[in-house]
Amino acid sequence: MSALLVVGRCLTLAIAALNLKSTSYRVLGCSVVIALLAVDMVVSRTGTGYSDYSFGTTSGAFILDAIRFLLSTRPLEEYRHETDKVPAYQLPYAQRFFWLLSVPLRGIGWSFKANHSVPSVEPHHLTRRAFVASRLRRVIVYYLLFEVVQLYMRCNPIFLSEEPLLSQGYFLGWLNIMTIPWRIYTSLNWMYSLVATIAVGSALHEPRLWPAPFGKWKDAYTIRRFWGRTWHQFARYTLTVFGPHQRKSRPWDGASGPDAKTKEREPWVISYTRLCNAFLCSAFMHTCGDVVLQFKIWDNSLPIAGSPRKVNRPNVIGFSIPFFILQSVGVLVEDTVIEVGKRMGLGKTEWVKAVGYMWVSMWMTYSVHSWVQGQKNAFLIAYPVLEGGGAEVGVTVLERVANRIFAIDLTAAIRSWFVG
Repeated sequence: MSALLVVGRCLTLAIAALNLKSTSYRVLGCSVVIALLAVDMVVSRTGTGYSDYSFGTTSGAFILDAIRFLLSTRPLEEYRHETDKVPAYQLPYAQRFFWLLSVPLRGIGWSFKANHSVPSVEPHHLTRRAFVASRLRRVIVYYLLFEVVQLYMRCNPIFLSEEPLLSQGYFLGWLNIMTIPWRIYTSLNWMYSLVATIAVGSALHEPRLWPAPFGKWKDAYTIRRFWGRTWHQFARYTLTVFGPHQRKSRPWDGASGPDAKTKEREPWVISYTRLCNAFLCSAFMHTCGDVVLQFKIWDNSLPIAGSPRKVNRPNVIGFSIPFFILQSVGVLVEDTVIEVGKRMGLGKTEWVKAVGYMWVSMWMTYSVHSWVQGQKNAFLIAYPVLEGGGAEVGVTVLERVANRIFAIDLTAAIRSWFVG
């Protein structure tokens, strides 16, 4: 994480802590933060395509957060933590800043957390010792799975070339497509579990504040439920920055407190518009990753003084957009089919859910393909194999163990399967 990225984040919270009443000043502050983050995306490099892309995506999230904290909400007045005794805007400035710094990504323990958006910690893991033990197991399991994914990417030559991911046949093609999403899934799981273990083990937090980063796979029988319940919710409130927002209420105004439960069913059009805006914001976030890679490609393509060689500068900005836009289309089709099914008298039976699981699996495989292919190609262009790029995976722990203990060259053995 670059210094400018940290400065931009802290500046957002510092301006929000002022609780400025003037819209002009808040717009000015937000513009300064966005300009700072934009400059950071232009000049910062991490050394690998995957890290550059992640850095750009994080910068995009921070831009949306700046809009959220400085323009679309007044967090000191509209947010409330369950332990707050007085409104945050009544606190001294330094306390307001650290109060904003403690606002979590998923809203656990805060007034703005959506119902069912985050799974609860299992009852048998609510004691500190049981929680730490369970999360340590998760760290080990998901780190090993992460290593397996990394090893597969190192050994499969498809990740060292611009060949289509589907060129190795149906099964390997599907496996290739799923590799990068599973890389994200396993890495987030083991890193989050490690931080949770430290936070709870050191008595900084209670176990209930650290539920699993992802929901249950059994809930993913529709695209809407996959994104709303199963996939991580770290960016949920960042992505809904443009609404349409539900009626805003002050959490200190009696019935609108953190324990208040409103069951008003909003019109489908508003719900779908919010979903479309969320996917548009997600597309913007990931396109910021495209931009960082593009600047690295332009750096690579700078002509050498006195050289007549024609400079090749392929454009990679925008390869992330179709995947996220397609999700809103998929939800629209899905909602239409579900509504027709309801009118025909179909309920949530087991076989209907089974069809739903197959639908989600087929849809995600189809829609994610162009994004993963574009990502792989962009990484290769930004960091060619000769520079140590390509699959961008260093020697894994599994390889070291196999070589040291069993004297087996695991990489060569696995690569022979693909070559042969």
